[in-house]
Amino acid sequence: MKSAKRIPMRTHRVRRNSDRTRRRLLDASIRLFSARGYHGVSVDQIVAAARVNKRMVYHYFGSKEAIYRAALLEVYNRIGRLEFHAVEGVGQPKEKLKRLLDSYFKFLHKNPEFTQLVQWGNVEGGRHIAKKQYVLSMNPLLERFKKIVEEGVRLGEFRRDLDLDHLMVQFIGSCFIYHSNRISLSQGLDMDLGNPSERARGLNLIHTLFFDGISTTPRGSRKIHPKAA
Repeated sequence: MKSAKRIPMRTHRVRRNSDRTRRRLLDASIRLFSARGYHGVSVDQIVAAARVNKRMVYHYFGSKEAIYRAALLEVYNRIGRLEFHAVEGVGQPKEKLKRLLDSYFKFLHKNPEFTQLVQWGNVEGGRHIAKKQYVLSMNPLLERFKKIVEEGVRLGEFRRDLDLDHLMVQFIGSCFIYHSNRISLSQGLDMDLGNPSERARGLNLIHTLFFDGISTTPRGSRKIHPKAA
């Protein structure tokens, strides 16, 4: 009986080292591009931050633009790892949508590179993400959002006159601006939006505004009283 061929240990080490080098380059590029944008970063700065030989960038990625797209893809794909399991098995559409909103809000807090790269992408006209072979989307989030809203409309829980596309813009935007503009808003409003208690207050208000707007029976009977002078 012939014994199975073993892959030499040296091959394993080379592969591990190769994966590690590529990972270091990708991590360094994500940090730098999210902080400075595409035009604010050079290949020399990437290899210095990753502490690897410059030729490794061209070996693994081919060009500065290619490593930038790889960094974008890596960060955008993180949205596919949202806590969607928290949505599954929940009974009513409103509770499902609430949990989806909470997961997205938490995702933005834990992934500042995502909001920063999205902002840089808009500043640069989206030219790096517009190429067909590098389509970057929020499909996992979009698909669940639309299914939940459609289910809520069908069950009479949500209004029938909702524009799904623009509703999604509001859903994303209300969470996104809290994190993308956190520093300027904190300074302008003299508050710390990075504080956990402030984040909880902000998320609670997003719940109120969003669900009062789409529900067939909003909590309109609850009056909001101005603060006492």
